[in-house]
Amino acid sequence: MNIPALYGHDKALAVWEMALQDGRMHHAWLLCGTRGIGKASLAFALARRLLSIPAEAGNDSHPDLLLLEREWDDKRKKRKAFISVENVRRASDFFARSAARGGWRVCIIDSADEMNANAANALLKILEEPPASALFLLVSHRPEGLLATVRSRCRLLRLKPLSDELMTQWLEQNHADLSPQHRALLLLSGGSPGRAHALAREGGLELYGEMMTLLHGLPTGFDMAAAHVFADSLNTPGKESLYREFMELLRDFLERFIRAALTPAGQGRGQLTPDEMRLLARLKPAHLDAWIGVWEKIDGWIDGVERLQMNRKQTLLLAFAQLENAARG
Repeated sequence: MNIPALYGHDKALAVWEMALQDGRMHHAWLLCGTRGIGKASLAFALARRLLSIPAEAGNDSHPDLLLLEREWDDKRKKRKAFISVENVRRASDFFARSAARGGWRVCIIDSADEMNANAANALLKILEEPPASALFLLVSHRPEGLLATVRSRCRLLRLKPLSDELMTQWLEQNHADLSPQHRALLLLSGGSPGRAHALAREGGLELYGEMMTLLHGLPTGFDMAAAHVFADSLNTPGKESLYREFMELLRDFLERFIRAALTPAGQGRGQLTPDEMRLLARLKPAHLDAWIGVWEKIDGWIDGVERLQMNRKQTLLLAFAQLENAARG
């Protein structure tokens, strides 16, 4: 189990440590925030602290620590779409046994957003009558999508994206070889080390470049033939993560683009890359409600493809068509 080192989040750590020291440890904590900012890393850091796991020891070797996540599908060679009820029932069996080392037992769910309805209800039953010396750490990127009854039984621990200063330090330590692209990584990652790593090492910057090439054809010279070729490239088996990365890049670009368009001239433009500034200057978007509508749809489509079994190519082409309409006003 390869868990990245925790970076930042000192305030969240202090809140949890205070609860531990005061003897007021809640039985379930909801660790929420944007994807890739270190929620799972924090969950494992808290588990290691509570279970006194040495830094050099592996998390998966401790008998009082259980990780629930989407299981691997050998047939399809990828993880299943949901955390199943059978998987959550492992937690019931886990907590039915006495702690192997006489102390706490910890269950990490990464991520709680990926539980199906039956799994969420099974978890709720455990949270309603929590076992003694049991701790649940729920990782969530979208807590508003969880059952309200599950949220109400958890103590919220909201993590913020890393500051530019911390992200600069992280980039220098982990991607010192990318100094010419430092500014783009710092901006596009949105304070998320996980996102920065994906951009740097998994083709994210190349995807961003292809996205900007397509968008610079707006409003009247958009190359739909090139869009079809690009959509085909992300619709092949094994490209699920690249599709998600592209849709997140597109969504985040739209958010920066809309924010910059709403600010007075010369203000807030530092949040745009040079390519985005040129696009903003040329399009001069006036009908921002249309752009906001596209942003909302794309935000929903990021998870919708997997959960609702939407076609990736058709979703991408629909997103491009919506952008073209917004740019035409």
